[in-house]
Parts: sequence; C-alpha cells; structure tokens
Amino acid sequence: MNEQTFSAKKLFSLKKKTLEKRIYDFYNLSKDTDSTVQYLVALQVRERLGDSEFHLILKELVQHLFSQRKVTKIIKKFFFYFKHYFTSKEWKYLNLRVFPVRQYAEKAINAVRSRFSISNLFGAQEMQVE
Repeated sequence: MNEQTFSAKKLFSLKKKTLEKRIYDFYNLSKDTDSTVQYLVALQVRERLGDSEFHLILKELVQHLFSQRKVTKIIKKFFFYFKHYFTSKEWKYLNLRVFPVRQYAEKAINAVRSRFSISNLFGAQEMQVE
C-alpha cells in the first residue's frame, strides 16, 4: 500500500472511537502491519501531546501485531514504544522474538564477563603473590 489512508489532520483531529474503528478496519482489509504500527505510533504522539484518552488505544490489535505477525523492520524500529501494552512476562517473550540474535549475544557477553571479571582476576593474582 503506497497510498496513506490517514492524513496527519485525520490522525490528530478525529475522535478516539472513530480512529479505533477506521484503523481496525484498515488493518483487517489490508493486513498492512507496517502502516498500522506507524498509525499507532502517531496516536501515541497525540496522547503525549495531552490527549490522555488515547492511552493504550487498540491494545488488542497492538498485542496481535507484535506477537502474531511477521517481524519487520518497522516492528523492530518502533518496538520499544509499545512496552506499556504488555506485561513483563509477555515483554520478555516478545523481546526474544523480535531480537533473537541480540539476546544470544548478551548472554554470551555476560558469560564471558562473569568468567573474566576484574575481581576474579585480582583475586587470582593476590593468591599467587601470597
């Protein structure tokens, strides 16, 4: 879908109920995950600008997009903006799902650090000196 369905004017002026229905219908018709996530980010901006009724808008749709749909560059780019839509257990699972290589690398780095920590190195040297 090259054509944008929602203009900035619509995203920042329509009522919550209208936007919820239109975005949900847009997603159901197009299955365009990337555009839907971008629209949801725009609604988060609207909430941050003072429109508190947009807090956790379309929560079920967000949870579906991040847990059931294919991970795309857009999903990765905006992933951390949606942390408050999930419980900590769900967030850990999604973090592994969206960034599997990062998690493996962090575990490997932590394992190496724990084996070669500074306290272990100094402790070993002090024992040799005595």
